[in-house]
Amino acid sequence: MRILVTNDDGFYAEGLKYLVNEMKKLGEVIVIAPAEHQSGAGHSITFNKIVKVEKEMYDEETEGYKIYGTPKDCVELGLSAIVKDIDFVISGINEGGNLASDIPSSGTCGAACGALPFKVPAMAVSLGWADSFEYSAAAKVAYEVAKWFIKQPFNKEFVLNVNVPNIPGEQIKGYTVAGFGGYPQYHQDLTPTFDGKYYYYNTRSTSFTFHYTNHSLSGDLYALDNGYVTLTPINLNMVKETDLPLLEKAWNEK
Repeated sequence: MRILVTNDDGFYAEGLKYLVNEMKKLGEVIVIAPAEHQSGAGHSITFNKIVKVEKEMYDEETEGYKIYGTPKDCVELGLSAIVKDIDFVISGINEGGNLASDIPSSGTCGAACGALPFKVPAMAVSLGWADSFEYSAAAKVAYEVAKWFIKQPFNKEFVLNVNVPNIPGEQIKGYTVAGFGGYPQYHQDLTPTFDGKYYYYNTRSTSFTFHYTNHSLSGDLYALDNGYVTLTPINLNMVKETDLPLLEKAWNEK
């Protein structure tokens, strides 16, 4: 089995190292990751410019490529041009959860979703928010889930989005299949400084709180906050299919 490992935190990110080491238990690993930190890149891809790719061994036994582009560039270029015969794509381990309304802007999820048009099974793995990150438990969870997901007959139908609570492994309460769980409320001091030409806004001051819309283990935010690994199927369809008849009826009655 040949496994493409990527992320949005960059080629040298700590979470990537842990994930690579666990994925080696499943097969041959090729790392294709952004040269620079790309959190928040979502599903963006590079248009109308040359994308630079730098080949660099990830470690003594692992082939690696740094992409001067987005996380999704890594997967799309990886699968279409750089390497052949990839059986599985996994993205992570991200510093911070990627759940609910944050999924569309997640570079971790965006990278994994790049595998969908190629009909290659893919997972995204993220570690819950904290002041510091302990990746060992999340990496072991990633291995166990990936080993199971690869064998499933539906593994090309969606990307499996996995979020792991940032706690010691022995404190994780279990696994739950979870859907949309709420919205973040961001708190920022966006008082600009001005140098005579430009205004500068310091987004590094951002903090946030989440508002649950589902106070049960079937809501991803609530489940993660209560010590459960969440498993969520995601895809590229941003259309709210259930409201198509409502919109059509209202338009026809105008």
